[in-house]
Amino acid sequence: MGKIDHDAVLRARVLLLGSGPLRPLEQVHAYRVLAEVSPKAYLPKLVDALLAMSYRSRDPEVDLALAAEAVEAARRIAGGGWGERLCRALDVYQAALFALGRRAEGRAACEEMAEAGRSGRLANVLAEEGRFREAAELNEKAARNGTAGPSFWKMVEWAANL
Repeated sequence: MGKIDHDAVLRARVLLLGSGPLRPLEQVHAYRVLAEVSPKAYLPKLVDALLAMSYRSRDPEVDLALAAEAVEAARRIAGGGWGERLCRALDVYQAALFALGRRAEGRAACEEMAEAGRSGRLANVLAEEGRFREAAELNEKAARNGTAGPSFWKMVEWAANL
């Protein structure tokens, strides 16, 4: 952690405490500053603000940059532990990578999501590449690990990949 700009921290806090609604960019800037001072409180908010901003963007390059920053911020939450925020950030990140035609990097993001227990997107990517056996194995694992039993659509995906 570098030197803290106390004026910037004060401005960010005043901005967030203001009575008017903030533009998404202002919110992201404030959370970036405050995440350096108080990561436990502001990193989750930074991730959410970055993802919300990426949903509003119409430029794939901007989406990718925002999603990459969200993934890095989510990894810094609680020492990089797996969490729902990280999976959401990775999901947006892989979608941005695929939109730009960067399949290998997108698949890597899907693999990271699969390690966290969300293997559906990776199974789809593998099936698109003609790797049906691997996709079916992931579908089987997802179907068998369902808490209330496998859903109909998980079974359909599994059957299709078989």
